[in-house]
Amino acid sequence: MTEKKIKVSIIVPIYKVEKYLRECVDSILCQTLREIEIILIDDGSPDECGKIVDEYASIDKRVVAVHQKNSGYSKTVNRGIKMARGEFIGIVESDDFIEPDMYETLYRTAKKNRTDVTKAMFFSYNSTVTAGLQNKIYANPTIDLRSAPDTVFSVATWPKIIGMHASLWSSLYKASFVKKIKIPETAGASYQDFPFMAEVMCRAKRIMVVKRPLYHWRNEPAQNNSTSARGEKLLLMADNSRRALEVVKKYGLYEVCKEPLFAHFAWANIVFFIRIQRKYRREYYEKMVELFSEIRDDTSFKYIYFTPYDKKMTSYFMKPHGLLRYSIKSKIHAVKMWFRDLAGVIFPTYRAMTFVKYQNFELSQQLEVLTNEVLAIQRELQKK
Repeated sequence: MTEKKIKVSIIVPIYKVEKYLRECVDSILCQTLREIEIILIDDGSPDECGKIVDEYASIDKRVVAVHQKNSGYSKTVNRGIKMARGEFIGIVESDDFIEPDMYETLYRTAKKNRTDVTKAMFFSYNSTVTAGLQNKIYANPTIDLRSAPDTVFSVATWPKIIGMHASLWSSLYKASFVKKIKIPETAGASYQDFPFMAEVMCRAKRIMVVKRPLYHWRNEPAQNNSTSARGEKLLLMADNSRRALEVVKKYGLYEVCKEPLFAHFAWANIVFFIRIQRKYRREYYEKMVELFSEIRDDTSFKYIYFTPYDKKMTSYFMKPHGLLRYSIKSKIHAVKMWFRDLAGVIFPTYRAMTFVKYQNFELSQQLEVLTNEVLAIQRELQKK
């Protein structure tokens, strides 16, 4: 296919995913948009991935097979972006798969609205659970893409986009725009795409959201992705958060973005901080203290998008002896959970009551988010 005819180049970084790779590539080959280039980059994978890549290249001329020494996710994606010949660029992770009309939908939206970035919603996919429950539409705790404007916007006009999961693979990028941006090449890091996405969103003048899930993000046990990272690698999550903060400041968007940005920092880091091994916890804690020092004395910061739990956890990074306080509280909590589980075994009625209480809490959280969205819409209508 000549360069002029390629509408979308799709980059697939590949490493140790032979179990999922065929499902991924088949979903791309079956796209209703036919004028695509599929760049399969075998990043020195030690399994059968290299052979599978060559197999697909031999049966479909749209497939470009690339083999390289193991270089890491960020370098691999950067290489793919540089190689891409299409008018637009998409990224699909090799253990995920996509809806048949994903790129046709995004491409038509991008062309019609002349966007730099066109973002779709996505599913959190788990093949290990009961059929029918495997796909769950992903939304951050208090920010949902369904509340995005129905027209073209920028970060300055809808800053909540900066609070969304980076999910660089659920977007379509104008090639002439995204080729000027690189993912930080921190080998083995968690969430390398966070500062990249911050740069993309801050630089984009025209962004649009397709309010339909088109991508299946695999998120399940025994999967080798950033959410399952361990040990020292998790510390790089804090470093990439700092890089994202610096990007937002560089473009003069800190004040308008700080509420959703720090909510994003909380969602992204707290779970990793809790999970990290004890020997790395103090170092992670100190990185978090430095990061959240930005808002510690900011009286204008209202924690708009923080859940009560996020706000409580964040407080440990902003008060003296926070690590000690967290350690004591977590031990008390562990004891409480042990007694709760024991009570659930001995008294089935207690277990049922606990489940109902949890469901009511979830519903109250969703209602609070919806109420805030309705109030925001009312304010916008009053301005008009």
